[in-house]
Parts: sequence; C-alpha cells; structure tokens
Amino acid sequence: MNDYEKIDWNEISRRGLLVRINREIMHPLGLAICRIPETGVSPGAIISPDGPFVFADDVDKAIAADGEQ
Repeated sequence: MNDYEKIDWNEISRRGLLVRINREIMHPLGLAICRIPETGVSPGAIISPDGPFVFADDVDKAIAADGEQ
C-alpha cells in the first residue's frame, strides 16, 4: 500500500463533508451515504424508494448549522 494518510468516515463527518456530499450530490439522486459511528466504516449508501431525499427547510437549516448529523 502507499504512504498516503487516510481518514475514516467519522473524520469526514467531523469535517462537515459527509453532510455536504449527501445534500449536494447524493440526496438529489435518491441516495444517502451512511456510516457506523462506532467504527467509522461506511457500509455504502441508502437508496430512497421514492426518489430524491427532500427535507423541510427548518431541518435542512438545522443540519447545516450543526455541520453534521
């Protein structure tokens, strides 16, 4: 393997990237990357059975203000 430093999905989440990836890229496609907080491992993405993920404005603003869920 190479000498690149790696971060797990928990660190990606702490940096606010997981919420941005989901909100800006995945949710409009009906997908959501998920992770197991105890391990920092992602088993993949959840597929919405009825199209894009849509949240009420107050929920979306709360998530953005918090930086991550």
